[in-house]
Amino acid sequence: MPTITVGSFNLGHDGFTRNPRGGGHFDRWHAAHEVLSGFPLDVLFRQEMSHSAADGSRLLHEAERTLGMRGFLAPSAPSESPNFTGLFVREDTFRVTGVWPQEKDWWLPPCVVSVRYAETGVPLQLASVHLSYRSPQRRQIEADNITTWHRPNLAVLVGGDFNSYSGSGVEQQPFPDWPNLLDRTHQEHRTRGGRLTDTEPDRILTAVGIDDIALHAATRLGQADALAATSSMDPATRKRQGPAQRIDFQRASRVLLPALRDFRVVPLPDLSDHPLTISVWDADAFIAGLEKHCTFDYRRPSRACTALEE
Repeated sequence: MPTITVGSFNLGHDGFTRNPRGGGHFDRWHAAHEVLSGFPLDVLFRQEMSHSAADGSRLLHEAERTLGMRGFLAPSAPSESPNFTGLFVREDTFRVTGVWPQEKDWWLPPCVVSVRYAETGVPLQLASVHLSYRSPQRRQIEADNITTWHRPNLAVLVGGDFNSYSGSGVEQQPFPDWPNLLDRTHQEHRTRGGRLTDTEPDRILTAVGIDDIALHAATRLGQADALAATSSMDPATRKRQGPAQRIDFQRASRVLLPALRDFRVVPLPDLSDHPLTISVWDADAFIAGLEKHCTFDYRRPSRACTALEE
């Protein structure tokens, strides 16, 4: 049975380890890409590609060779946080049809590439995103920006670090006890008014039918571990910021969800403070979803996708 495998990974500081005396090394970058190359990835969303544009995009091209995939970088990143987003595509699986640089109204511009799969159905917009870490108001704007990619003639598959939370009510971890956190700055960055957990990006995207893939795996496929935490993994961080949380998401047009077969959270503690997430899709069902996308009623909740499975 042919499958499509999609990964998303925030490799902190692009795997660079700084030497306090100056300089540093990329041992974690090389180790991470050895691990990534061991998965049969057709798409890889990357965040914090901080050094990949330097020296003629040397690391980007080295990653292409290691992964056997075509790489893309977002057009820019702010000087105070030069953490480029990027993505990789296996061109034997997806045919690239466009690259869409975006810079306005983003803290970290996303990497956005349109592709076609098997020359059927509508095009698919791939996007690697890293929403603002410091402003719930900015994240709301960025989520609104993502909704503009979702059109009758364009389906969406997004992966990244959303720096915000799911409003599903079925998460494995309780939200932090915001008023009693030691890290008051983190409290302001991740809440509205200091007490209300920021789930607004999740609400916005779910409302337009760009659904949380891990949530579908947990509630429809019985894969409870799909909701494993993806941040605040370090005990010292948890002491200041509360329990580990799920803030890294893969999301897709709702009509594609019946094609999902597996979702995994793969911790890589020696490489990054974020795990790798992997979704696996049935290729034939994925094509069927793309063919139905232009006429699918996205006003229906995700459980309505059951009809497409029958």
